[in-house]
Amino acid sequence: MFGGDEFNAHLLLRYGYTHDLFERFSKVVYKGVELPLTLLRPYHVLIRDFIDRKREDESFVERKREQWSFRSMKDVQRQLRRLPLQQEDWGKDASRDMILLCGQYVDFALSELSDRRVLLLHSNPYDLRALQGKSLPSTFEVYSLHEQLLRSSAPQQARAELFALIDEALAAPGGAAEHEIFSMPRFPEWMRSCIGQGIVLVDLLEGVLKQYPVGAIMDHSELIYPGSILSLLARSYGLSFINVQNHLTSDASMIPTRATHYAVWGPSMAQWLVERGIDASSIVQVGSLRLEHNDRRIQKTREQLLHECCTKQKQKLKQAPFVLVYTTESYPESINFTVMKWMKKLVRMIPDVQVIVRPHPSDKLSYESFVSERIHLAPSGYDLQDILNASDCVATISSTTAIEGAMLKKGIIVLQPELPYDYHINYNGYPYFLDRGQAGPVVHSARELVDCIAALLSREGEPEAVVQAGQKFLRQMLFTDDRTPSQRMGELVKRLLDDESRQASIRTEEPNHASTNESLLPGVEGKRMADLNTIRISLKDFLIMELHTLNVAEEVTNLLAAKVREDQIITNQDIKLVKNLRILVDSYTNTIENQK
Repeated sequence: MFGGDEFNAHLLLRYGYTHDLFERFSKVVYKGVELPLTLLRPYHVLIRDFIDRKREDESFVERKREQWSFRSMKDVQRQLRRLPLQQEDWGKDASRDMILLCGQYVDFALSELSDRRVLLLHSNPYDLRALQGKSLPSTFEVYSLHEQLLRSSAPQQARAELFALIDEALAAPGGAAEHEIFSMPRFPEWMRSCIGQGIVLVDLLEGVLKQYPVGAIMDHSELIYPGSILSLLARSYGLSFINVQNHLTSDASMIPTRATHYAVWGPSMAQWLVERGIDASSIVQVGSLRLEHNDRRIQKTREQLLHECCTKQKQKLKQAPFVLVYTTESYPESINFTVMKWMKKLVRMIPDVQVIVRPHPSDKLSYESFVSERIHLAPSGYDLQDILNASDCVATISSTTAIEGAMLKKGIIVLQPELPYDYHINYNGYPYFLDRGQAGPVVHSARELVDCIAALLSREGEPEAVVQAGQKFLRQMLFTDDRTPSQRMGELVKRLLDDESRQASIRTEEPNHASTNESLLPGVEGKRMADLNTIRISLKDFLIMELHTLNVAEEVTNLLAAKVREDQIITNQDIKLVKNLRILVDSYTNTIENQK
């Protein structure tokens, strides 16, 4: 459902060249971790332009198809998984009773694990936002990977040894000169930079696992750090790693995966994973932690929303209208522009309809020119759940809002304009999953949208049929029973930590908790990072932190530029500053990209 069955040219080239990266640089190993395995996201960004150029070259693609043995995403998962050799079996040590999870899951932890030892990892702004203002039990601790990245650098000996291995691989017969990617002029420096970052991250995250009695790990992504590295370390040390579904996902954000367990929303995702070679016994359907409390966010009524929208247009409603909420996505502006032309025709042909447009945060199209007496932009101060709850139907191409609307028993209208190929968002048929899942009426044009709404307004039983289609779809997307998703997730975590096969043992070392150096985060006192009660950060401080990063980046750039102009020597400290800033910026960028 979340990616078509066809193994197309894009997937062949993307994962074929990923196979080449893993094989060519397989000796670049640090503390048991094949570092190239952790570079999936940046590498796929690096090769984007080449893949886009070559995917339509049929003769080239056929030659590559013969070179690589991939025929399906199951083949990709099997060949690129590359589990590390297990060095230890810490998972059997019953004294390792702590669960490590990202800060974004703090509410789940407070609800279900308040009597357990919990280590919350802060590695990006989303974690920080979730943690701010929380009152945590004494059994909860925090580790700020974000802060440690700013303070750390790779050991010189490790850098020298691994960089030598990179040079050796590039110089080997059949190496860089003959390879389409490795022969890129910027590839060697790109590789060294990424491996340097990887050394730092492995040091820090392995240190966490050694300093704290972690028995299980849960994260929502293996595509970017920390999950990309923690899943490998978990395998190396015999720990459980739970990959928790946080969003609708697809091949490039999931495969290859190395988790020991998968906590998914429902039957559709479970089946999709099985089709890609994941053992069904490792998959648990828990529902959605992210969506389970959506109803608590509803604070305003349909009447309030319509009154505000119509007051802005100096319009007085004569009767209760049909409200259609259109939630946009980060598709090219031309796509969203096309759909808005459909909406203009809809309100012109059926005056009783009011359209409320809720733009995606990454949608850059200006909708002001479309605003009219019957087309409105969602007003500020209204939560997404307020707006969905006020609707009669939710219209979208492939957004999670379809599921959220169905949770509120709203009908779903599946918009299917002609969608061009796109490296990130339309490479395997993902945008058509609502159509394939029969979530609701499917419309391909303005005329079909008008006919669809006309039927809803005039045909007996049509509104109920559309809602029922959405409910049937919802049952495939979200597992439900008499427990909440948090309760089901908590049961999984406790089962792993309390497994009878784990044996008690005496820990001979005392956990070496985080440094007491002065904190680098605004609003965080300079105590040990494990003391979460010191975090009290406002939105203002959060924005200041991000602006501070940009300002520091500008200062470093200006400093180095001045040194170049004056023929001064650039020191190792200068290089360290640049690399740490690059890690930080990559953290923000990758996290934001991963949550689209």
